[in-house]
Amino acid sequence: MRRLFLLFPLLLLALAQGVPQVREVDEDTLYWFLVNNTREVLVVGLPPARVGEALRDKKVVLLLGTEKPPAWAKEAKMVRLGGGPLSGFFLLADGRFFVGRKEAKGKAVWVIVDSPQVAAVIQGHLVPFLR
Repeated sequence: MRRLFLLFPLLLLALAQGVPQVREVDEDTLYWFLVNNTREVLVVGLPPARVGEALRDKKVVLLLGTEKPPAWAKEAKMVRLGGGPLSGFFLLADGRFFVGRKEAKGKAVWVIVDSPQVAAVIQGHLVPFLR
């Protein structure tokens, strides 16, 4: 019984690490989150102008199709995926955060997933394009 009592906190700790934190925020909150909480960002597709402005002073890798790079990304590393323009947009920040956009009741909502595991899986799928 005593061993079970000692294993219980370890089990809770393991479960807590496996569940990602998910937040839904508006564009203003996302802007300040990106400005204050990120350093390195991998961007797939073109973000809205305001989100792009938040990335101006970050180390950015930008994966695009045939789109023209925006003015804020002049210092970013560009990777062309070929084909046509990409539809949609998402980003990975600091190997920890996944940020995407969804529609909720006709209004755009931004989703921030705080999970190194989720970010690693997505980035793992993009590695062949980054070489």
